[in-house]
Amino acid sequence: MALKTKIIRTGGKVEIRAIATPGKGGGKDPCATLKFCQEIKNTHWEELSKLVRLWDDIARDGPPANDQKFKALPGSDGLFEIKTTKLRVLCFWDDGSLIICTHGFVKKSKKTPSNELERAQRDKNRYFDEKRKKTLKHEPAPRRPLR
Repeated sequence: MALKTKIIRTGGKVEIRAIATPGKGGGKDPCATLKFCQEIKNTHWEELSKLVRLWDDIARDGPPANDQKFKALPGSDGLFEIKTTKLRVLCFWDDGSLIICTHGFVKKSKKTPSNELERAQRDKNRYFDEKRKKTLKHEPAPRRPLR
């Protein structure tokens, strides 16, 4: 089954999408980034609000030069993180104006855990494999933006 992306934000400079893996038994396609946001909305709602504002800013103006909010991950193969004080969303670029988010996590240490980097790298590799095979699907934008 084909890998999909779901729209997170679209703006004047950048479109932000998240990977959704094929659902089992024809069900909904789980999206790790959106699932993460749902899971933390009650425990980290202030940080989630910051993340949503940051997505809005990135979509409208492009990524900030401030590496406290958007940073290339050293030693990775083109992975970046979108950052708030306590939250991280790992992502990568495609076609210059498309950011693809793989998943998010709550920051527990200074360094990005290797298992999180490996997971993002696997998702990135699969994304580009499916894009090459022309099996990647970009879902259309919903009628209302995700909040």
